[in-house]
Amino acid sequence: MKPNESTTIVVDVGGRYGMHPSWSGFVGELLYLTFEPDPEEAERLRQRNSRPGFEVVELALAKAEGEREFYLTKHRGYCSFYPPNLDSEWFKRYRPGEGEIESIIRVKTSSLDSFASSRQIDIDFLKIDTEGSELEILEGAERQISSNVLGMRVEVLFEEIYKDVPLFPEIFNHLQARDFFFLNLDYFGRGVPRHALFRNPNPLVPDNDRYGALIGTDGVWLRKYDWVCDRYKGESLELATLKYAYFCMLNNAPDVALDTLMSFAATNSFSPSTVESKIYCSLRRICAEYLGRYRVNPEDVQWEMACSMLKEIFDLELEGGNKYWELIQSL
Repeated sequence: MKPNESTTIVVDVGGRYGMHPSWSGFVGELLYLTFEPDPEEAERLRQRNSRPGFEVVELALAKAEGEREFYLTKHRGYCSFYPPNLDSEWFKRYRPGEGEIESIIRVKTSSLDSFASSRQIDIDFLKIDTEGSELEILEGAERQISSNVLGMRVEVLFEEIYKDVPLFPEIFNHLQARDFFFLNLDYFGRGVPRHALFRNPNPLVPDNDRYGALIGTDGVWLRKYDWVCDRYKGESLELATLKYAYFCMLNNAPDVALDTLMSFAATNSFSPSTVESKIYCSLRRICAEYLGRYRVNPEDVQWEMACSMLKEIFDLELEGGNKYWELIQSL
């Protein structure tokens, strides 16, 4: 059955541990599809993830339908369509031995466009982490990316951990040409250290040091909001805007989220049915909590701006003291 329009549809390719942490805090109607071609791994994922809306799809995604050689490595987290480069910084210094190929199997592949067509779904967000084949999957999702996808999180590599693998510039150029802008990197200054001694020795203490070589990380891309406004109208635009802003909040871009909501509120208003939706109610609370932090300096102009922003977007009065907590508890 085709999901209703208020359902947020996320495709996660390569999520070997279940739902990505960036989505764990999402409250709303959600269909989260994670792809795993290995039947045993697929069943393990099902057993470990019982959240409503979480579905495991036993399928390998690539650019097109066909068959591909798939390299099974000693550490199953490094299996790939590309052979590991054992001379790379990653496998030579940081994970020695774990990239050794134990066997090669052949798997059937499908494009994401073909899958989406068979399920009659419009994908809102993508998360791809497939040890080197990310660009191929993007190329096989051309229709969804050009018509529906609002944002994505894609693993990018800066070194050939796998032989002849596409690197960051190719993925960057591919998405920029399709009207996405680069939002941020999931990077806090910690790369792959030359020696284990330089990793944070105490996990209970925040790791604020910068060290190591940045070999790979997740990049986050977002559709330009002007495109969203051209693509959707009426309640469809309301829901797309909420999904768009929510994705920004989940991916360390609250300024983009609030700026987007202000742009919407300048010429539009949310309908009664949208106001009753789970995603609206949840995002309203998240924004109230975020803007409420400025109450510690009530004389500052930022507090005035925060109050004005919440009023304009959600028609809520933001106040300090006990009234702030009363508001949060009521949402």
